[in-house]
Amino acid sequence: MEKTAMRTWRLVLGVVLVGFGIGYLSAQDRGSPGELTAQDRLDIQDLYWRYAHGQNFADAELFASAFSEDGVFRVSPTRAAVGRDEIAELIAGSFAGRVGDSGRRHWQNGWRITPSPEGARGRVYWLVFDVGKGDPVPGLPVDGRRGPQFRSTGVYEDVYVRTSEGWRIQSRMLNWDEAPAD
Repeated sequence: MEKTAMRTWRLVLGVVLVGFGIGYLSAQDRGSPGELTAQDRLDIQDLYWRYAHGQNFADAELFASAFSEDGVFRVSPTRAAVGRDEIAELIAGSFAGRVGDSGRRHWQNGWRITPSPEGARGRVYWLVFDVGKGDPVPGLPVDGRRGPQFRSTGVYEDVYVRTSEGWRIQSRMLNWDEAPAD
C-alpha cells in the first residue's frame, strides 16, 4: 500500500509540474498583462511605417489606419483631430491636391515603448527631410534640383491600444523641437 501511495504522489507531482511548465511557456508567448512581447513591439513599430508612408505618399487612409477608430492626433496643444475620419481629413488637407510621392521623408528612430495599463506608451524621435522633388532651382548641378534638405524635428508621445485590428495609436502628441535662437 505504501508503494501505491508513493506512485500516486509521484504521478500527481509529475502532472502538476507538467501543467505548470505548459502554463509558463504559454504565458511567455502571449505576454502577461503589463508586459510586451517582441511581436508586440514589432507590431507597434509597424504603425510608424503606416503613418510615415501615408504621409510621404499622400495616402490619407493609410496614414489614418495607424490610429484606433477613436484615436486622437494632436498636432499642437490646442489643435487635435479625433477619430480616423477627422485624422484622414486633417492629413489630406496638408497634401494640397498632390498625389503620390511628396518629396518628403519622415524618419523615426529611438523608440521607447513601455507597457501601460491601457496597452503601451511610446516616445520616438522624428526628423523630416525634403528630398528635392520640387521645382528645378537655377544654378544647381545636374538637373537643377536641390538635394535633400533637413526640414524639422521633434518627438512623438504616444499611447497604443490593442484592437481587433491589432495594435493602433490611441493618441499621439506631435511635439516640435524649437529652432535655435539666432
